[in-house]
Amino acid sequence: MNPQQQFGRRVAHLLSEGSAQLDNAVLARLRQGRQQAVAARRRGALVDWLAAPRSWQLLPALRPALTAALVLAVFLAGDYVNSERTLARQGEVETALLADDLPIDAYLDQGFRAWLQSDSRS
Repeated sequence: MNPQQQFGRRVAHLLSEGSAQLDNAVLARLRQGRQQAVAARRRGALVDWLAAPRSWQLLPALRPALTAALVLAVFLAGDYVNSERTLARQGEVETALLADDLPIDAYLDQGFRAWLQSDSRS
């Protein structure tokens, strides 16, 4: 038992001894206050558990797995964004090819490609 727990038990014992001398009205108010405090404590139990240092004792064991999951998530998000951009560019190229007046075979002709390069230089 740590010193904080010992101190708490000692205070509780002293308070219990002192409550024997109180009248019933004061005891009823104390009981009501205790019930309200316990109810409030139950509502905040999860927050208190997360804020307590002992709740993070599992974190060192989980840190490698969490890091790997984060790296994987970033990788997958980047791959998704990259593939969306690639598909969008391919769609633009295909739309331009289909909407153009030249047939697709003209773009495949090496002579036409050489003519385009020489025409763009002059």
